[in-house]
Amino acid sequence: MPRFPDKEEQLHKAIIRAINNYYSCRNDIARILKANIGSVLECQGQEEILAAGKRLREIDQARNDLVNLIASGGCDEDKLDSEFEKLYAEEQQLSERLENLKLQNKTSEGTQAKLDEIMDMIEHEKFELETFDNVLIRKLIECIKVLSKTEILVIFKGGYEVRTEIE
Repeated sequence: MPRFPDKEEQLHKAIIRAINNYYSCRNDIARILKANIGSVLECQGQEEILAAGKRLREIDQARNDLVNLIASGGCDEDKLDSEFEKLYAEEQQLSERLENLKLQNKTSEGTQAKLDEIMDMIEHEKFELETFDNVLIRKLIECIKVLSKTEILVIFKGGYEVRTEIE
């Protein structure tokens, strides 16, 4: 079967234009990447910090309940010594753990510098395809429909469609 290099090259250029049209939302992509990087950094260890803080409040409430029980005369304070000791030991352990988590959660100057560099790179990235890449094309595109001698319809995986002219 004969090949038509000029037509094939024109088709490749049209597909590249369609992909660049598809990725023309560069500012949206940059904004999403920045937001994701920021949220990942903010969430590192956050769940464990919140859980430790919650448990410390529960321990404080349990200790207050024991004091109220003793004050009301409902129980002898000597009988609750072991409960107070258990609460105190857990509180000390959790307080140390919470302090360590908070220290680990702070972003170092070096890490912040790297993040600033990444954010700057994202801000200035073109998000454009310049050369035809068959592997990438197969990953992005569901199918290509020939509409006429001068126009194709590129259907991306996910259903997004781009019409483009063949020069």
